[in-house]
Amino acid sequence: MAYIRTVRFQDTDAAGVVYFANVLTICHEAYETSLAAAKIHLKTFFSNPDFAIPIVHASVDFFQPIFCGDRLIIHLMPQQITENAFEINYKIVLLDSDKWIAKATTKHACIHPSSRKRKQLPDEILHWLNVETIERILNNVDAVVVWNNGKAYFFKDNEYLSYDLNWNCIDYGYPQKIDRGRWASFPPSFTQGIDAGLVWHNGKAYFFKGDEYICYDLYKDQVEAGYPLKLNSGLWVGWPKHFYSGIDTAVLWNDGKAYFFKGDEYICYDLYREVTELGYPKKISESQWQGWPKQFTRRIDAAAVWKNGKAYFFRDDEYICYDINQNRTDPDYPKKIKDNWLSFWCQLL
Repeated sequence: MAYIRTVRFQDTDAAGVVYFANVLTICHEAYETSLAAAKIHLKTFFSNPDFAIPIVHASVDFFQPIFCGDRLIIHLMPQQITENAFEINYKIVLLDSDKWIAKATTKHACIHPSSRKRKQLPDEILHWLNVETIERILNNVDAVVVWNNGKAYFFKDNEYLSYDLNWNCIDYGYPQKIDRGRWASFPPSFTQGIDAGLVWHNGKAYFFKGDEYICYDLYKDQVEAGYPLKLNSGLWVGWPKHFYSGIDTAVLWNDGKAYFFKGDEYICYDLYREVTELGYPKKISESQWQGWPKQFTRRIDAAAVWKNGKAYFFRDDEYICYDINQNRTDPDYPKKIKDNWLSFWCQLL
């Protein structure tokens, strides 16, 4: 979740800068706003006779002074650490420049108000933690991979979601860590996150991270032996040199053409012939993607093709829908992922 806040005079000290305690106050405002967004009634929550959730540790690191009038975005990233505790990491950036100016951490423990003994986190907090994690993944997804089982997998850092394409909802029990379950055969570096993934019609899937890739056997449900390999080791013939250092995302059309994006450029690779087509790289803004919103021509974070003939391209917390048959972007895009993909929340409502 992102919380926007203008620094007021009362937030500052005699030197005109925000001091330690008031940074934590602003962070707590973000925490309360996040709880309310998850439909937790704040008055009932903070006066509940069955539990209390005090802060047991707090820290703030400043990278530069924060002044009165600064417009801040507080990115809130909670995670459960035990059955009775969680922590929240806050990334504080300037709204106008997107410059990271401070970070904070608070750790919270659930206790009984009378005995002060620790107890399990209540259901509403577990719900909130799950919602916040899902929102964090969706609002800045690293890769989307459409599998051959009717699922789409959304990857962010070392976690992923399983999305059911038939029921249009997230499968129960997600998010999960990449190093568990289906992806347990990934090399250690790939369990910390991937940049892109493609599922080819020959029963192989390719996953990309930095200057390496792995080949995944869909029938054996595991990574093939001998991987990872360097991108310039042979398969991806004809790529521009700077693409071999890593890509932002990749998407596979049904005609066997794969598009690899890096910054404001892309290349077209023919998977049948295993060769990059001539004339690439091209600028996103000067080719078949003309008409895309300007910010999408500068970088794409993730992309995938649905069975309905639509391709979805993600950047930060927005997405666009591209009609492959009509060769154009659908009108009224981009849209906010959180506001328009409400079906993602079906397991939580």
